Amino acid sequence: MKSAAVLPVFLAVLLAAAAPRTVRAWGPEGHSIIARLAVPRLTPAAKAELRRILGDDYEIGDYEIASWPDIIRGNKAYEELYPRQGRWHYIDFDVQQWYDESFSLTVSDSGDDVVSQIYRWRDDLAEPGKLEGEARLDALRFLVHLVGDMHQPLHCAYRYGDMGGNMLPVNSFAGRNYAFDETTPQDWGPPSLHSVWDESLVYELIGKHTVLGMARILSREITPEEEAAWTRGGDVLRWAVDSYWIARKQAYRWTDGAKVPFTWSRPGMDLTLDNYIDSHLPIVRDQLKKGGVRLALLLNQALDPSLRQPRHELPALSPAEEAEEAAAAAEPAAVP
Repeated sequence: MKSAAVLPVFLAVLLAAAAPRTVRAWGPEGHSIIARLAVPRLTPAAKAELRRILGDDYEIGDYEIASWPDIIRGNKAYEELYPRQGRWHYIDFDVQQWYDESFSLTVSDSGDDVVSQIYRWRDDLAEPGKLEGEARLDALRFLVHLVGDMHQPLHCAYRYGDMGGNMLPVNSFAGRNYAFDETTPQDWGPPSLHSVWDESLVYELIGKHTVLGMARILSREITPEEEAAWTRGGDVLRWAVDSYWIARKQAYRWTDGAKVPFTWSRPGMDLTLDNYIDSHLPIVRDQLKKGGVRLALLLNQALDPSLRQPRHELPALSPAEEAEEAAAAAEPAAVP
């Protein structure tokens, strides 16, 4: 029997899952992998509190948990309960911003962005007595999902108002394990560069494996040195900036380094192993692993009282800090 805390909510919003969604980040598979990577990295105290919130029938990698914030989008009751929650899945960093002494990436003034909301839900979960029952479950589901969102690079970047690549059409994707062309039926409307990162590249990576099997493979690949490097400082804004630079320098570029077209008209791009897929799969692999490791850090801070952090105030990164973040991929000054 499913947990009483979860099942009524899932049934109440099931019809909403069929509604069109214009902005998504990772499909259910990517979110599940990231959540499952986090579990073995939780402290005993965090695991115990996680089990208390979820009950005995769910794991954070389950669809009803890791993808719940996508399920509820467009649902009137949840729009009233969590106003503007559709904006929480991304942050608007412009890849056309010139890289000069005035370059700066900041969170939104309203707090309606993925970085601000990750901190919000971590801190609300950590504060004793702040949330109970369904509200505490919702907070957990938002935190799990939004950390995954932030590691999809096109949720931390946009170019010429393209909504993180949502407006850039893709005509075909010719991978070894997954492919589509203009005749392939699509669940979520015509494919775009954004949806390729949400789903197609993840399907290509998973191949013949199950989601659980892929999570186990990726977990074994993570070294202690990587885990330490990816979590050093625990700065969520810096992690979003990392995703921004991946989008700017790689996701928006072909394998040869040339920028992908910015036309919004169809038929769109034809992505092949040589011109895009093979060069971008290692990025997807690393982003999923980073997401899992960083989610574990945040869940430990949220659920283990001994690791609780002060509530976070979000500063902007200075130009000097941005230069440090972008050192490996810095462009010449004043070049868009």
